[in-house]
Amino acid sequence: MKKIASLLEAADRPAAVIATESQDLLEFPELAQATVLVCLMIPCGAKEMDAMPALRGLVSPLLGYDWIDVEEATRRSIPVVNGEIRESRESMAEATIMLVLALLYRLRETEAELRAGGERVQHRNMLKGRTVGIVGYGGITREIVHRLKGWQATILVHTRGAQEIEEGISFVSSDHLLAVSDVVLLMTRLDDGNRHWLDRSRVQLMKRGVLLVNTARGGLVDEEALLEALQSGHVAAAALDVFETEPLPAGHAFRQLSNVILTPHSVGHTAQMFEQIPLTAVANIVGLLDGKLPESCKNKSSLNQPAYKQETT
Repeated sequence: MKKIASLLEAADRPAAVIATESQDLLEFPELAQATVLVCLMIPCGAKEMDAMPALRGLVSPLLGYDWIDVEEATRRSIPVVNGEIRESRESMAEATIMLVLALLYRLRETEAELRAGGERVQHRNMLKGRTVGIVGYGGITREIVHRLKGWQATILVHTRGAQEIEEGISFVSSDHLLAVSDVVLLMTRLDDGNRHWLDRSRVQLMKRGVLLVNTARGGLVDEEALLEALQSGHVAAAALDVFETEPLPAGHAFRQLSNVILTPHSVGHTAQMFEQIPLTAVANIVGLLDGKLPESCKNKSSLNQPAYKQETT
């Protein structure tokens, strides 16, 4: 965020407020003068927007933006823009596939056995020939699919949006995906309609011995249901980068399981991604200040905003 501020200052664009440390935007006295707000992991809803009468745009520097009330912003004709950068999608795709391979090849157990001087871990599996089911079909999933096509795996996708025709993948129902997949990837955004999407009933639909990877949002999973399935072996192993409560509490039961890889919502954060994030954020901010809607505007089609040109930056 400091890099974004310095780049804006160098560009003589002081009109954006950078919100960083506080979890309450209303604590910022300069909020009333904001024309564009850069908001990172800090709730921004109706009361915060009320405090910004000059607001012309809301920017998340990251792919995620679920802390911004998009519906409220749209009602006020305020564009919501996220940081859709190629390096972010690619990093998350690579990291997600890395976790898949770590589970299939039992990397965690193999290292633990070496350190303990025990016997070699058996029963590893190749990705070749496995069925990989992906829930969600956004930019990261497309990057994952692009990379998986060379592994000779069967790729299934379930999406709530319109299904497409793409060589090498099949769009299927969620029930079918869960029933036949050897590996399930959760790659969809979280909203009110899919909280605890992977609940007890859907866990039971999964084939015994399935592997689960969640690098999307922790709220997609009923953690109690997943915990029971991991303890019983119904889910053989999981790799989790996201959780309902973050950071993951010190006493959480996931920490006690040997068949779970845990990473702190940063597994796909790379140096290349961090180099590009502030540059993209500044480009989006400048575009909004110049009256243009960036391509990554999430509510472009619903806006009634004559102050903005319907074009990309």
